[in-house]
Amino acid sequence: MVRVAGERRARMIRREYVEIARAYHLLSDLEPQFVARLLPIARDAIFNRDDVIFREGAASKSLYLIVAGSVALETMIDGRPSHVQTLNAGDAMGWSAFFESSKTHFQARAMTQVSAIAFGGGDLRAACDDDARLGYALATQLLSLVTDRLDTLRMQLTEARSRRAS
Repeated sequence: MVRVAGERRARMIRREYVEIARAYHLLSDLEPQFVARLLPIARDAIFNRDDVIFREGAASKSLYLIVAGSVALETMIDGRPSHVQTLNAGDAMGWSAFFESSKTHFQARAMTQVSAIAFGGGDLRAACDDDARLGYALATQLLSLVTDRLDTLRMQLTEARSRRAS
């Protein structure tokens, strides 16, 4: 279940975001003015243990930066979730929200209570439409994130294949 903080609290927290945002891989290489441009659309999101944050194949609505807690990325195999990767504080999930009409590629499930910063996909796209340099910088960071996820999955498949061959 997502709980989004009220406007007053969101305004107070945003000042802190400027300082902590640089700790996130996704935002670490962005110029400070780009991070500042994203802060007004940031919202707090809290998930309880075992909450499904988003399901594989669902419409992708939000990009999340994990502040605290652990999230399992899973793929469904024969109707059952299969663990792909564990995400922790500093990681991002829901990158496909950056693209209009995109679907999620994994299921995300909270392994612990999770605090996150959420960016609505529509708000994110609008900010990037308003500033093409921000859009390019964020797209570059998202491509790096996707590449990392693919590399992790490829290593897992290689390890699984090696275990079967042994």
